[in-house]
Amino acid sequence: MTTFSWHRGHAPTHRGRAPSVEPFWQVLSLGVITVLFGIAVLAWPGQTLHLLGVLAGVWLIVLGVSRAVAALGRTQDTARRVFTGFVAAVLIVAGIACVRNAAGGVLLLATILGLAWLLSGFTQLAISLFTKGKARIWLTTLGVLSILVGLAFMLWPGPSLTTLVLLTGISALIIGAGEVAYALQLRRGRPAVESGGAPA
Repeated sequence: MTTFSWHRGHAPTHRGRAPSVEPFWQVLSLGVITVLFGIAVLAWPGQTLHLLGVLAGVWLIVLGVSRAVAALGRTQDTARRVFTGFVAAVLIVAGIACVRNAAGGVLLLATILGLAWLLSGFTQLAISLFTKGKARIWLTTLGVLSILVGLAFMLWPGPSLTTLVLLTGISALIIGAGEVAYALQLRRGRPAVESGGAPA
Protein backbone atom coordinates (compact mmCIF):
# COMPACT_ATOMS: atom_id res chain seq x y z
CA MET A 1 0.00 0.00 0.00
CA THR A 2 1.68 3.18 -1.23
CA THR A 3 1.67 6.67 0.19
CA PHE A 4 1.59 9.45 -2.39
CA SER A 5 1.41 13.20 -2.46
CA TRP A 6 0.41 15.34 -5.45
CA HIS A 7 2.25 18.39 -6.64
CA ARG A 8 0.52 21.35 -8.18
CA GLY A 9 1.27 22.33 -11.73
CA HIS A 10 4.03 21.06 -13.96
CA ALA A 11 6.78 23.62 -13.65
CA PRO A 12 10.26 22.11 -13.98
CA THR A 13 12.71 22.07 -11.12
CA HIS A 14 16.00 23.95 -11.09
CA ARG A 15 17.55 21.14 -13.14
CA GLY A 16 14.72 20.97 -15.65
CA ARG A 17 13.07 18.00 -14.01
CA ALA A 18 9.39 17.92 -13.25
CA PRO A 19 8.43 17.22 -9.64
CA SER A 20 8.10 13.56 -8.74
CA VAL A 21 4.96 11.87 -7.55
CA GLU A 22 6.56 10.90 -4.26
CA PRO A 23 10.03 10.68 -2.73
CA PHE A 24 11.82 7.48 -3.62
CA TRP A 25 12.67 6.60 -0.03
CA GLN A 26 9.05 6.88 1.15
CA VAL A 27 7.61 4.59 -1.52
CA LEU A 28 10.49 2.15 -1.00
CA SER A 29 10.04 2.04 2.77
CA LEU A 30 6.31 1.36 2.47
CA GLY A 31 6.90 -1.38 -0.08
CA VAL A 32 9.48 -2.99 2.20
CA ILE A 33 7.08 -2.76 5.17
CA THR A 34 4.38 -4.51 3.13
CA VAL A 35 6.79 -7.24 2.02
CA LEU A 36 7.96 -7.78 5.61
CA PHE A 37 4.33 -8.02 6.70
CA GLY A 38 3.69 -10.69 4.08
CA ILE A 39 6.77 -12.63 5.20
CA ALA A 40 5.75 -12.37 8.86
CA VAL A 41 2.26 -13.69 8.09
CA LEU A 42 3.58 -16.65 6.09
CA ALA A 43 6.36 -17.40 8.59
CA TRP A 44 3.86 -18.81 11.10
CA PRO A 45 1.61 -21.18 9.11
CA GLY A 46 -0.01 -22.38 12.32
CA GLN A 47 -0.57 -18.93 13.78
CA THR A 48 -3.73 -18.05 15.64
CA LEU A 49 -6.36 -15.62 14.45
CA HIS A 50 -5.31 -13.27 17.25
CA LEU A 51 -1.71 -13.10 16.01
CA LEU A 52 -2.82 -12.49 12.43
CA GLY A 53 -5.12 -9.70 13.57
CA VAL A 54 -2.36 -8.04 15.59
CA LEU A 55 0.13 -8.25 12.69
CA ALA A 56 -2.42 -6.85 10.25
CA GLY A 57 -3.40 -4.11 12.69
CA VAL A 58 0.17 -2.96 13.25
CA TRP A 59 0.78 -2.98 9.50
CA LEU A 60 -2.29 -0.84 8.78
CA ILE A 61 -1.45 1.59 11.58
CA VAL A 62 2.09 2.06 10.23
CA LEU A 63 0.70 2.70 6.73
CA GLY A 64 -1.84 5.15 8.15
CA VAL A 65 0.79 7.07 10.08
CA SER A 66 2.90 7.28 6.91
CA ARG A 67 -0.04 8.78 5.02
CA ALA A 68 -0.63 11.21 7.88
CA VAL A 69 2.98 12.36 7.55
CA ALA A 70 2.44 12.80 3.80
CA ALA A 71 -0.66 14.90 4.52
CA LEU A 72 1.55 17.36 6.37
CA GLY A 73 3.84 17.81 3.37
CA ARG A 74 4.46 21.39 2.37
CA THR A 75 3.78 20.72 -1.32
CA GLN A 76 0.11 19.83 -0.85
CA ASP A 77 -2.78 22.26 -0.94
CA THR A 78 -5.68 22.11 1.51
CA ALA A 79 -7.88 19.78 -0.55
CA ARG A 80 -5.11 17.28 -1.02
CA ARG A 81 -4.16 17.44 2.64
CA VAL A 82 -7.76 16.63 3.56
CA PHE A 83 -7.91 13.71 1.11
CA THR A 84 -4.60 12.21 2.27
CA GLY A 85 -5.55 12.81 5.90
CA PHE A 86 -8.87 11.01 5.37
CA VAL A 87 -7.12 7.96 3.90
CA ALA A 88 -4.65 8.01 6.81
CA ALA A 89 -7.47 8.14 9.36
CA VAL A 90 -9.33 5.23 7.75
CA LEU A 91 -6.20 3.06 7.70
CA ILE A 92 -5.40 3.84 11.34
CA VAL A 93 -8.97 3.10 12.41
CA ALA A 94 -8.88 -0.16 10.43
CA GLY A 95 -5.59 -1.08 12.09
CA ILE A 96 -6.96 -0.39 15.56
CA ALA A 97 -10.07 -2.43 14.70
CA CYS A 98 -7.87 -5.35 13.65
CA VAL A 99 -5.93 -5.26 16.92
CA ARG A 100 -9.00 -4.85 19.14
CA ASN A 101 -11.05 -7.49 17.32
CA ALA A 102 -8.17 -9.83 16.53
CA ALA A 103 -10.09 -12.80 17.86
CA GLY A 104 -13.49 -11.62 16.63
CA GLY A 105 -13.67 -14.05 13.75
CA VAL A 106 -12.05 -14.79 10.40
CA LEU A 107 -14.85 -13.14 8.43
CA LEU A 108 -14.55 -9.88 10.39
CA LEU A 109 -10.79 -9.72 9.90
CA ALA A 110 -11.13 -10.55 6.19
CA THR A 111 -13.67 -7.72 5.81
CA ILE A 112 -11.39 -5.17 7.49
CA LEU A 113 -8.41 -6.21 5.37
CA GLY A 114 -10.56 -6.18 2.23
CA LEU A 115 -11.70 -2.63 2.90
CA ALA A 116 -8.10 -1.53 3.46
CA TRP A 117 -6.95 -3.06 0.17
CA LEU A 118 -9.90 -1.51 -1.69
CA LEU A 119 -9.17 1.93 -0.26
CA SER A 120 -5.52 1.66 -1.23
CA GLY A 121 -6.38 0.51 -4.75
CA PHE A 122 -8.88 3.27 -5.45
CA THR A 123 -6.43 5.84 -4.06
CA GLN A 124 -3.70 4.64 -6.41
CA LEU A 125 -6.07 4.70 -9.40
CA ALA A 126 -7.16 8.24 -8.53
CA ILE A 127 -3.56 9.41 -8.34
CA SER A 128 -2.72 7.66 -11.63
CA LEU A 129 -5.14 10.01 -13.42
CA PHE A 130 -2.71 12.87 -12.75
CA THR A 131 0.47 11.08 -13.80
CA LYS A 132 1.93 10.16 -17.14
CA GLY A 133 4.33 7.72 -18.68
CA LYS A 134 5.56 4.71 -16.74
CA ALA A 135 4.29 6.16 -13.45
CA ARG A 136 0.70 5.87 -14.69
CA ILE A 137 1.27 2.24 -15.70
CA TRP A 138 2.79 1.36 -12.33
CA LEU A 139 0.09 3.11 -10.32
CA THR A 140 -2.74 1.66 -12.40
CA THR A 141 -1.32 -1.84 -12.10
CA LEU A 142 -0.84 -1.57 -8.34
CA GLY A 143 -4.30 -0.04 -7.97
CA VAL A 144 -6.02 -2.80 -9.93
CA LEU A 145 -4.12 -5.50 -8.02
CA SER A 146 -5.08 -3.94 -4.68
CA ILE A 147 -8.74 -3.74 -5.70
CA LEU A 148 -8.78 -7.36 -6.89
CA VAL A 149 -7.22 -8.48 -3.61
CA GLY A 150 -9.73 -6.39 -1.67
CA LEU A 151 -12.63 -7.94 -3.57
CA ALA A 152 -11.25 -11.42 -2.93
CA PHE A 153 -11.19 -10.70 0.80
CA MET A 154 -14.69 -9.20 0.76
CA LEU A 155 -16.43 -11.79 -1.44
CA TRP A 156 -14.87 -15.03 -0.18
CA PRO A 157 -17.68 -16.93 1.57
CA GLY A 158 -16.39 -17.57 5.08
CA PRO A 159 -12.67 -18.22 4.42
CA SER A 160 -10.81 -20.59 6.72
CA LEU A 161 -7.94 -19.25 8.81
CA THR A 162 -5.43 -21.06 6.58
CA THR A 163 -6.96 -19.49 3.47
CA LEU A 164 -6.93 -16.04 5.06
CA VAL A 165 -3.29 -16.42 6.09
CA LEU A 166 -2.21 -17.50 2.60
CA LEU A 167 -4.25 -14.82 0.85
CA THR A 168 -2.97 -12.12 3.18
CA GLY A 169 0.68 -13.13 3.01
CA ILE A 170 0.88 -13.77 -0.73
CA SER A 171 -1.01 -10.60 -1.68
CA ALA A 172 1.18 -8.49 0.63
CA LEU A 173 4.32 -9.98 -0.92
CA ILE A 174 3.16 -9.37 -4.50
CA ILE A 175 1.91 -5.82 -3.99
CA GLY A 176 4.80 -4.91 -1.70
CA ALA A 177 7.28 -6.14 -4.31
CA GLY A 178 5.44 -4.07 -6.92
CA GLU A 179 5.78 -0.99 -4.73
CA VAL A 180 9.50 -1.62 -4.30
CA ALA A 181 9.86 -1.94 -8.08
CA TYR A 182 7.90 1.28 -8.55
CA ALA A 183 10.14 3.02 -6.02
CA LEU A 184 13.17 2.00 -8.06
CA GLN A 185 11.45 3.38 -11.15
CA LEU A 186 10.94 6.67 -9.31
CA ARG A 187 14.61 6.66 -8.39
CA ARG A 188 15.61 6.32 -12.03
CA GLY A 189 13.09 8.51 -13.77
CA ARG A 190 11.13 10.68 -11.33
CA PRO A 191 7.92 10.79 -13.43
CA ALA A 192 6.00 14.01 -13.40
CA VAL A 193 2.43 14.74 -12.43
CA GLU A 194 0.27 16.21 -15.12
CA SER A 195 -1.38 19.52 -14.48
CA GLY A 196 -4.90 19.26 -13.16
CA GLY A 197 -6.98 19.35 -10.06
CA ALA A 198 -7.24 16.81 -7.29
CA PRO A 199 -9.73 13.98 -7.65
CA ALA A 200 -13.16 14.56 -6.24
